[in-house]
This record gives sequence, C-alpha cells and structure tokens, in this order.
Amino acid sequence: MIVGLTGGIASGKSTVSNILKSFGIYIADADKIAKDLGNSEDVIKEIQEKISQDILDDKNNIDRVKLKNIVFSDKSKLEVLNSIFHPKIKDELKKIKLNSSKNDIIIFDVPLLFETDIYKMCDKNILVYVDEEIQIERLILRDEITRELAKKIIDSQMSLEEKKLKSDILIENNGTIVELEEKVEIVYKKILNEIEK
Repeated sequence: MIVGLTGGIASGKSTVSNILKSFGIYIADADKIAKDLGNSEDVIKEIQEKISQDILDDKNNIDRVKLKNIVFSDKSKLEVLNSIFHPKIKDELKKIKLNSSKNDIIIFDVPLLFETDIYKMCDKNILVYVDEEIQIERLILRDEITRELAKKIIDSQMSLEEKKLKSDILIENNGTIVELEEKVEIVYKKILNEIEK
C-alpha cells in the first residue's frame, strides 16, 4: 500500500514520518530526493540559467536560504523551480512504486503532495496540520527566518481547507510529541488492518 503523507511547512510532517519509520515502514522522502537532485551539476546549472546565478554558497552548493528568499518573493520563479524538480521527483517515486509489492506499506513523504498530483499515485493520503500561529512560530524557530518570510512561505502553499478535502486521514498536531505519537500509532494500526483484510 502506498500512503501519501503531507502537511503544511512546520506542521510536524517530518516528525510523523520518523514515528512511522520507527515502526519499520519504508519512507520515500521527497525532500531527500530533491536534495540529492539539487547536488547534481545539471540541476544547479538549470536553476542558475532559469532563476538566478546568485544561488550558491562558498562551497558551490545551493544556498537554500538564498534560493528560498528569491522564489518566495516571486511566484513565477517558484513555479520555475517546481517545474525543474517535480517531474524528476515523480519519476523517482514511480520507480519505488513499481518495485513494491501489495503487502508493503510505503510512505510517500511529500510536502507538495496535492499540488504535484502525487497523491493520485497513493492508496491513502494523510495530512498533518496545525493552527497557523503555531505553524508560523515553529517555522521562524526552525529555519531562523523572519516572520514575513514565514508568512510568505505558508501563503504560497495550498490552503489547509483544500488539503483537508483531498485527505483520507487527518492528524492534528497542536499538542505534545507524546499525543502525536499516540495518534500516529492509531493511524498505523488502521493501515495494517486494511492490508490484512
């Protein structure tokens, strides 16, 4: 079974992903795939040609903060960046799906699961969500960015209401890590039951 996992930025999706991983589930992490792709010379060149020459740090790697500031201040550049990465990420996930068996549980951990239509490749889709104020605070703390940039990033994503409508399972994460672990375990058992039917 392929299960899509998503959530707005700083909603706790990665924490949920790690909890599921601790149950022995295979996680296909779109961010990790994107990072690996972003290290390839071809992709760096394409970003420089299409978005900006000024995206590298002093080691000639992509400076993610620089790139974030550029693309979240200009919607057309964000769309270009997505058009570079999304088809490549989709291809990698398709390969994983083709090599899986029916009784496997594989999590497709994808921040833009709905925006990229990757959710259509999944049998079920999980959404992790938090109140926006908590989301902003966590994002500022995690990425050491300004409130203004945090708000821009959140506003650039699909609305929470729209994501909820497309999801099969909702996990609210305004509480503690212990509460989250309990919720994830319940979801995991539900998925196991469905496979065993």
